[in-house]
Amino acid sequence: MSSVSIQPAPSVAAVVAATTAAQVAGAMGAAVFPVIAPELARTLGVQASLIGYQMSLIYGTALLGSMLFTWMVARYGGCRTTQIGMTCCVVGLAAGFHSSIAALVVTSIFIGIAMSINLPAAAHLLFRFSPPQHRNFVFSLKQTGVPLAWALMALIAPAITLAWGWRWALALVLVSALATLLALQRVRERWDDDRRPDLPVRARVFEGVQLVWRLPALRWLGVAAFGMAFVQLCVSTFTVIMLVGEVGYTLIEAGLMLSVAQIFGVLGRIAWGWLADRTGDSLRVLQWLTIGMLLCCFAIAFLQPGWPVVLTALLFAVFGATAIGWNGLYTAEVARRSPPGQVSIATGGAMVWNFGGILAGPTAFTLVYAVLGSYVWTYGTMAVMVVVIFLALSAARRAQRREA
Repeated sequence: MSSVSIQPAPSVAAVVAATTAAQVAGAMGAAVFPVIAPELARTLGVQASLIGYQMSLIYGTALLGSMLFTWMVARYGGCRTTQIGMTCCVVGLAAGFHSSIAALVVTSIFIGIAMSINLPAAAHLLFRFSPPQHRNFVFSLKQTGVPLAWALMALIAPAITLAWGWRWALALVLVSALATLLALQRVRERWDDDRRPDLPVRARVFEGVQLVWRLPALRWLGVAAFGMAFVQLCVSTFTVIMLVGEVGYTLIEAGLMLSVAQIFGVLGRIAWGWLADRTGDSLRVLQWLTIGMLLCCFAIAFLQPGWPVVLTALLFAVFGATAIGWNGLYTAEVARRSPPGQVSIATGGAMVWNFGGILAGPTAFTLVYAVLGSYVWTYGTMAVMVVVIFLALSAARRAQRREA
């Protein structure tokens, strides 16, 4: 008689560590470009403000990918799907070594594809292996990967770029993605024991979007996520350019200030996840964050040369904790309200809203800047979007109470 070996389920810590590492590596693929934008633009002979269009291309691809690739998690498993995402990241960054607009378009597309399949894969693994009473904290902890990636790039990439050139900054990200891909192979078979390789390869383009739209609370939460992602990417994309161009900072000093925002985004995601678990009301916590975003938009409109460094750092710390600290609450709420067995599909649909905001944000910011001619004033106009976010969250809370 043959015996069946039953292996223990992976620890929550191991799954969080692996998914966070993958998210850091993938997010660095996007984060490196705004940080090195002044030097990269000089090499290409274009304006640095055009970085907004590249960010929109990355996240526009991610939006489409979120509709096309939701089937991958069920067929291949969350771990294998993450490895596929890391492969896309490596290929894209390798293409970026060729200093041309066409090469950067290819890079942006592959990085966007990686993002679109990594998020549902991570949500599937986390929802499967995390205890329900701690899901806000667990998802928020994993979501620290994005601001952590931006903080690392803001701290490291400027120095590498000035010392050896921007290609070495890309090489650092490529090696990180490749190392993560290889490390996941050791646990893939055990973590993907729920995969269904017999499922047909097919892309139900609007399945996730339709699922989210049918549930009013998720629908309004998606609208809010569109606005929050809009604001977040504008903060991440244009802070360095604004501080260098209008406030008199050097590239390294501006990178340090962006790292302040990203580090407090990391700390905020952990803190807000803990607070949401304690209060049992993640939507209320998100509304509090929205108020903080609104105050920061008004304050940054008055930023000018001569502001004390400590005061500027405090402003970006609060902006980071609020505008960058919301994602874990969002993904946890989406997973919690997903129909049984459809977490990855609902997450893919919800990410369409998220990526939609990211797609629209940098492009809209670039267009408004072209009219106003001032980065700080353009930041001030984002207050309108923040008001929309607050109203959408209020509608989501009302729908949640009706569904309870």
